[in-house]
Amino acid sequence: MCGIYGYIGREDFNSSNVLAALHHRGPNFQDTWQRNVGANHIHLLHTRLAILDLSPAGHQPMVDVKTGNVIIFNGEIYNFLELRQELKAQGIEFTSHSDTEVLLLGYRVWGEQIVERLDGMFAFLLFDSIQQRLLVARDHIGMKPLYYAQTRGGGIALASEVRALITSGLVATDWDEQSIYEYLIYGSFQEPRTIRQAIKAFPPAHYAYIDLRTDLATISTPIRYWNLAQHVCNQIGEPTSHISHTEVLLHTLKEQLIADVPVGLFLSAGIDSTVLASMLAPVMQDHLYTFTFDLQDSSRDESNLAAMTAQKLQLKHHVAYLSHKTLSTWLIDSFTAMDQPSSDGTNTYLISRASLQHGITVVLSGCGADELHGGYPHFVSIAKLYQLGKCLGDMKSLLLPWIENIKGWRKNSIYQERLNLLFQQIDSPSRMLIETRRFFTPKQISELWTVAPDFYNSVANWDDETDNKLNLDVETLISLGEIKGYLRNTLLRDSDWATMANQQELRVPYLGRRYMEKVMQIPWSEKRTTKKQKKPLLSDQIPPTLQHALNRQKTGFDLDYVMYLSGPLRDCLHAAFTHLNQAHGFQLNADRVEHDLKIGDSTKQVRRYWALTSLGFYLQKHS
Repeated sequence: MCGIYGYIGREDFNSSNVLAALHHRGPNFQDTWQRNVGANHIHLLHTRLAILDLSPAGHQPMVDVKTGNVIIFNGEIYNFLELRQELKAQGIEFTSHSDTEVLLLGYRVWGEQIVERLDGMFAFLLFDSIQQRLLVARDHIGMKPLYYAQTRGGGIALASEVRALITSGLVATDWDEQSIYEYLIYGSFQEPRTIRQAIKAFPPAHYAYIDLRTDLATISTPIRYWNLAQHVCNQIGEPTSHISHTEVLLHTLKEQLIADVPVGLFLSAGIDSTVLASMLAPVMQDHLYTFTFDLQDSSRDESNLAAMTAQKLQLKHHVAYLSHKTLSTWLIDSFTAMDQPSSDGTNTYLISRASLQHGITVVLSGCGADELHGGYPHFVSIAKLYQLGKCLGDMKSLLLPWIENIKGWRKNSIYQERLNLLFQQIDSPSRMLIETRRFFTPKQISELWTVAPDFYNSVANWDDETDNKLNLDVETLISLGEIKGYLRNTLLRDSDWATMANQQELRVPYLGRRYMEKVMQIPWSEKRTTKKQKKPLLSDQIPPTLQHALNRQKTGFDLDYVMYLSGPLRDCLHAAFTHLNQAHGFQLNADRVEHDLKIGDSTKQVRRYWALTSLGFYLQKHS
């Protein structure tokens, strides 16, 4: 895992400042490479977190001495050993044991088609010395971030983080108010937008070129090389694989265990991480470290059950106990570490920082399983509403007046507005999912932010025209919507900044490319959660001795937001709200929020206050 930055153009910038901004992503080594091509300069900067081949042979920028091609790469190629053998069979010789060299020399043989062979998480820039162009590519699901911007002087800059592009001094710094509006809807920024108007996210599962021979550097139209929807029940027409789900998951796990540094696992009391632990235990019992967090809250704490799982599997388990003082400090540190504001991610930051104290550089997570296997309750509720809409047909129009007159609801209540918004989208599972995930309603936004009406119709698009043509079933549409929306824009982005801030690499086995394809090929009748069994494909992997993981209600690792916002982070909340009011036209009342926290506001509403605190903290810090 590393930090990358590339620039093509004619401007000057301080590379030391950019490397400093990316140092947390790669503390082990940093270097730069540059060349003049025609009227343009090309600069490639890299900071390295050494995971594979810790020697100087794995340093970047890496040069192919035969072709002059150069690469900077962030991520891991899990199937690099398989690709290495293919290349060796074609006479390619290697000088390192790194996956970076496999990627670089693979391009020599396969060109841009190499991206279609990769199973991993990655973002890379590869300078083709012969074609005089830069290949830009990002992994299949967006685990690794990649941002780009047109600079003030007509160049192009690309980087692993928004802050690195801003630090270069080449990019306009204007805030994107429409993107901030979308943040209020979803609690995160929706790709391709970012919090800065000039900066966009490069799309996952795509590659593009920048031609250095032209006077004005521009990125070509990105080309899509992978589409998960086409693997649903073999939409692509390939022969059905006879390899079982268990075999694919185990193979994926073994590939993601490859590292020359200690490997750990974030272990909760739930199904997803318990499956990973139970499958990993026989493979690396003496070398796998598991970690969980003691929330000091008996109603939500999972540490005892997680410890029981580790004990039964004979794994080396650690429970992180933090004092309130330490935890308060770390919470503020997590706000500081964010590359963009987020309503989430702090929990990952805390457990990552705790595990780092035990020397763990690589950690595995159960992230992504719920999106693939229908683990969220709204998979059921949205499917039922969609079927209700189909049954009602033209009579659906009668629902909205009925909602507005439900007895017991106050006129214009938020609950009424939320249900109204949901039923307006009853014909679209993807749109109902957006409403289910919504943080603030349009009415709430218009009350807390006076400029919000300008963006009333701003709703991110989690649909895909290609998917819509495939006639997919409702649960698959919900799954794809979760993957393109909440997973990509919240969970994966947060997982990246939260672990990279602690100089740690997070791997997510459930999002391995071949594993995702396998799960999508399996009909929902075999993987749907029922009253008798949750996520059956995964539950079947759990041995009888660990049945406690199957019976526990889904909670996740969550914080006592009320306690911290009304206690140690009270000043932080007030400062954030004051800045939002004075600098951005919000109408927030911190004293009223403090009162609501004391009388016991709903958990969801408290999370909204947290999201606003995160936003205000970030805008103030980076203004």
